[in-house]
Amino acid sequence: MPLASLVLILAAPQARDLAADCDALLARYARAGWSGSVLVARDGKPLLARGYGQADAGSGRDNDEHTLFEIASLAKQFTAAAILKLAQQGKLELDDPIAEHLPGVPAHSKGITIHHLITHTSGVPRSNTAGGGEDLAAAVPTYLGEGPLAKPGQRFEYWNGGYALLAGIVERASGISFTEYCERELFAPASMRDTGFTGDTDLDPQRAAVGHDQRGAPRSALEHPYGAFGYQYRGMGGVVTTVLDLHRWDRALAGADVLNTAARKQLFTPAKEGYACGWWVTKAERGGERHSHGGDVRGFHCDFRRFPDSGACIAVLANTDAFPAWEIGENLECALFGRSFRYPVPESVALSAEELAALAGTYTAKAGRMIVRADGGSLLAGVEGQELISALLPSRPAGWSPDLEELSATAIQIVESIARGDVELLRKKMADPGWGRWPDDVRDSIYPEYEKQHGRLKQVTALGAVPEGGRVEIVLQLEHEVSPGRVRIAFSQAGLEILDWNGPEFPATLRLLPQGGTRFLTAATATGAQPRAFEFLRKGQRITGVKTQGLELKRAQ
Repeated sequence: MPLASLVLILAAPQARDLAADCDALLARYARAGWSGSVLVARDGKPLLARGYGQADAGSGRDNDEHTLFEIASLAKQFTAAAILKLAQQGKLELDDPIAEHLPGVPAHSKGITIHHLITHTSGVPRSNTAGGGEDLAAAVPTYLGEGPLAKPGQRFEYWNGGYALLAGIVERASGISFTEYCERELFAPASMRDTGFTGDTDLDPQRAAVGHDQRGAPRSALEHPYGAFGYQYRGMGGVVTTVLDLHRWDRALAGADVLNTAARKQLFTPAKEGYACGWWVTKAERGGERHSHGGDVRGFHCDFRRFPDSGACIAVLANTDAFPAWEIGENLECALFGRSFRYPVPESVALSAEELAALAGTYTAKAGRMIVRADGGSLLAGVEGQELISALLPSRPAGWSPDLEELSATAIQIVESIARGDVELLRKKMADPGWGRWPDDVRDSIYPEYEKQHGRLKQVTALGAVPEGGRVEIVLQLEHEVSPGRVRIAFSQAGLEILDWNGPEFPATLRLLPQGGTRFLTAATATGAQPRAFEFLRKGQRITGVKTQGLELKRAQ
């Protein structure tokens, strides 16, 4: 796998060694299928800024330190900084009730302040996700729903909707759009010339990474993940940037270029459970503070952490979900401060592109099938069929043992009934009745748009259900008159939590790391799951199948 572009190394031998160690660590992740760009800095200066893997597999373009990535929830720090800049400018105060700055705040939410929103202590449950669109007056009461479940200020509950409302406050207090305010008052004074938002036309699309992961179709960093940059995403995500610009932002926060001393102190003052204003603030293992945040959205994953006492920062921007960005960030922090790696680092040997391509294909058994493709320096195996998924991924949700076949049948019934214009089963199965009109929106606008693209529904098939982290995610294959589709439905013990009409190709994937010849291991994970061995079977020059722990699949001819 090509490792792209520039490594910045300071002159001191110790710095050169540290940069080389970080680069070697990242090369191991890249060889195992990860791709992205990384910056590691100390004493305010970059030690390493480099791209790994490909920004766009279609064109063969590699990642480098100038590649553009979307940063999802890492954008919350900019929304928080915008609010504090407005406070610095005398246009609002953090203790202002949100009703002073937002239209249509219901009586039950009059006690919520700006500070409550910015620190996730409003008391509004995180399941309130139904707001969206360009109409702030409509989004406000929709997001607030039935109001706080706890007295504002009493408890922490991470809520994306609160940051959408903060974006509205920025617009109302400044008199200009949220994006214009951020670009003028934050990005420009920090010299962040390569930072903007999804949908921006002044950022170079040829420098934008294309994101790939298990949860949906590939997309450019400049494409909206949710159709538009309305209040369904504004304020909570959608910033597009580079690792070099994130370092410029780190340096701006170390001085007064953007925020004065009082505003910066407020930005990093925790309210509850270590969460400040768009930042987690914790103690670093060697003392001093660690300011950190991450972000995950379809195609893009990131981790950013700064250590103000040592002028250090780490930025990990990824366009694949092969390994968690926070896991890579934590191991880089260990390298930066001379500790042993906290999480297992992938081990693999290099195979040629031809050797990997020879193993690609479809492998079948009575239990299901596995579709294997070369992906960078490793193999990616998509798994279909409930029995095969259960054999290869034996995990179960903690404290919950659902009937996977029954859940899959329910998911099929929900989609079939929606296609008939009936959303009562969807409404009945929702985890949160507070989603209000959302089932009606599915019936009246969301599904009709989907059907317009794919044609009338003919058949629904469950490809498999995967238990993970207290939830079961099901992928359905939909056959239509025009083109096929994939839908992802997720259930918790409380009910349906996700209905994604842009579902992934496979319900489960395995990354297989080459160990030599035809021997492969699944990647070790931070959860402690043990690697699983795979041996591809050869007859002469022909690959005939694959065997793993007593299970054998034959290669389809």
